[in-house]
Amino acid sequence: MEKLQMKKRLVAAAALTLASFTVPHFVDQSLAAPGKSPFCDMEQTQRNPVAWNAYYHCHGIPAGEVSVAAPAPERHAHNPYCDMAKTQRNPVSWNAYYGCLAR
Repeated sequence: MEKLQMKKRLVAAAALTLASFTVPHFVDQSLAAPGKSPFCDMEQTQRNPVAWNAYYHCHGIPAGEVSVAAPAPERHAHNPYCDMAKTQRNPVSWNAYYGCLAR
C-alpha cells in the first residue's frame, strides 16, 4: 500500500516538473511584454528627452494617451429617390429633403 502511494507521488512530481518546463513554450510571443526600444538608450543625448520618450514610449504610455479607434462610418440603405436628383428643377432641395448628400 505504501509503495502505491509513493509511486503516485513520484508520478505527480514528474508531471508537475514536465508541466513547468512545457507551459512557457505554449505562451504566445505576442502576449509577452514588449521589448524596450533601442532608441530609448539614446535618451540622454537628446535635446528634448521628453518628446523623445513620448515618441518612443520609453517610460510607457501616459494614462491620458490611450489610443481609441475611430468609429466605423454609418451605412444607410440607398434611397431610390436620390437617383432622380439629376432630373429635378431644384436638386439642392431634393437632396436635402431625401438626405442624399448626408451620406
